[in-house]
Amino acid sequence: MKHFIFATFAVLFYTVTASAQLNFRQNAPVGGPRLGESQTQVWRTGIVVEPGVSMTNVQITIPIPMEWREQRIVNVNEEKMDASLASRIVYRNLGGAMEMYLQLPNVTLTKPMEVIVTFELQNFELLPPENPEKYVIPASNRVPRDVVQYLKQGPSIESDEPIFAKMFLEITRGKNTDWDKIEAVYSFVQNNVRYDTKAWSEPANGALAVTKMPRGEWTGDCKDMCCLFVALCRAGKVPARIVRVPEHCYAEFYLELKQEGRASNNPVGFWFPCQVSGTYAFGGIPEKRVILQKGDSFPDPKLPNNPRARILFPSEHFRGNVASNSPHPRTHWIGEAILK
Repeated sequence: MKHFIFATFAVLFYTVTASAQLNFRQNAPVGGPRLGESQTQVWRTGIVVEPGVSMTNVQITIPIPMEWREQRIVNVNEEKMDASLASRIVYRNLGGAMEMYLQLPNVTLTKPMEVIVTFELQNFELLPPENPEKYVIPASNRVPRDVVQYLKQGPSIESDEPIFAKMFLEITRGKNTDWDKIEAVYSFVQNNVRYDTKAWSEPANGALAVTKMPRGEWTGDCKDMCCLFVALCRAGKVPARIVRVPEHCYAEFYLELKQEGRASNNPVGFWFPCQVSGTYAFGGIPEKRVILQKGDSFPDPKLPNNPRARILFPSEHFRGNVASNSPHPRTHWIGEAILK
């Protein structure tokens, strides 16, 4: 059974991601943030449902890692999974995130139902580029198709509100290079939003909510600070997005290499990270935790029939119809990283 699930995942995973992003191991363009030191770790994820429950139309979604330039998938393995469950699993690309999806018409559990998969990953820190002045904000008509979505407003990122375009102009006034402009936005958020340690367990307030607080009293956690940074960037026509790792998130912004002489029809662009909350890190980041998503507008698993229902972070979700004589299901979600 282990061979079946690994083969299924490997074929589907690499087929899906190959069309969505560059193959960073071969023929990668030169430039952008540089790879630094790495660490190898195992990400263990899944769900355990306690016995005694009877349900129909059970649906389970579990976010899983995908491959990025700084995150390489070394191995995928079933840890605990019944053969009948493994054969029903579908791996879905959400555009910046992957998820396991399992649908079961009928479930009557006389023993625990376990769906647990492990991912062996190699994660690299990213170092800033050697010549940041060579990178510029792409013209609106040159933004790649797969990057355009990161110029649009999304959940908790209200970048179309006029206040953000006004703030971007004020913050970047007098800056000579595009790199300096974005770093000014980054420094502004770091210096004007006080970190709230209690907010991580709560939903994001969002960028607009932060700006509605009295000036000098802006607060938020890493989610809110990233939402504000991303909203300001997008209002200034700079593609930007949120990157989520376990119990934290940071941001990325997109720039392209300045073209010398006649502009190329195939500009080369790169994503650069920044630690919006925490120790100053701009253009590179020492982060080596598991990357769970890149992006900030994903389908809401609670409203699968409403394509307009979007959420900031893909989430674990378990739903179904509980039989009238059955107790409510007891579930345990698993998500842990183990360093090797």
